Amino acid sequence: MAFAPGDIVQLKSGSPALTVISESGEMVEVVWYSDENGEFRTQSLPVIGLEVLDITEFEVEEDGDEEDED
Repeated sequence: MAFAPGDIVQLKSGSPALTVISESGEMVEVVWYSDENGEFRTQSLPVIGLEVLDITEFEVEEDGDEEDED
């Protein structure tokens, strides 16, 4: 499967959301933000271990800032 820069992917075995920054043959370079380290990380991973992530899973729920007034 070919990936394009900007695609959101994850490891087939599960991982944080990863953003594709480049692809070359059988390897894909990805970037993500690591909460543990407080920094962006990059890594080259084999194409066979990645799948496109359904970004609808990341829909942000609106905060309930408005309180009910009786």
